[in-house]
Amino acid sequence: MTTIAVYLGQLLEFIHHYVGNYGIAIIIFTILIRILLLPFYIQQMNTMKKMKEIQPLVQELQKKYAKDPQKLNMETMKLYQEKKVNPFGGCLPMLLPLIILWPLFTMLRTYPAFSTASFLWIHSLAQKDPYYIIPILAAVTTYISSAMVATDKSQNSMNIMMSIFMGWITVSLPAGVGIYWVTSNIFQIVQQYIFMRETNTAKGES
Repeated sequence: MTTIAVYLGQLLEFIHHYVGNYGIAIIIFTILIRILLLPFYIQQMNTMKKMKEIQPLVQELQKKYAKDPQKLNMETMKLYQEKKVNPFGGCLPMLLPLIILWPLFTMLRTYPAFSTASFLWIHSLAQKDPYYIIPILAAVTTYISSAMVATDKSQNSMNIMMSIFMGWITVSLPAGVGIYWVTSNIFQIVQQYIFMRETNTAKGES
């Protein structure tokens, strides 16, 4: 196993010692990871908020320089600088949960305890979901979490493709990885709902 996978195994074993089920341990582990990512998530949502605010200005530039892509890129970046918006500032919170997928996959495949660990209808967390419930949930929750932060309607097709891809890849992954991904998505959906509600409340008060 990789070093990261070993540490993940030790952490999950520690949580399992107290909860007695590896499926629940994965859910708790995921929630802990998402809590650690909260500062980055807040930065991401602030970036998304600013991107939505300047979207009309971006669309004006797209119309104005439709025949000059190079000029469009220059003016768009100039606009980002003027409005102090970093279009890549929200990437880290989205990438970190994905980075954990591979070592988690490695750990579930090589850690003996998971081959016999069951959770609800799943007989082995190291094997794929026999009823494809986890892949369906992975696709649906991926789409919802992506759609909630979309800054442009044109992103809808990309969100659909990403959701289908996550559902498709989860079909062949260990169920434990799918549980991690679904839990992470649900946590993010709740975060986004709270953030959007507070933002709308602040607008109403102002």
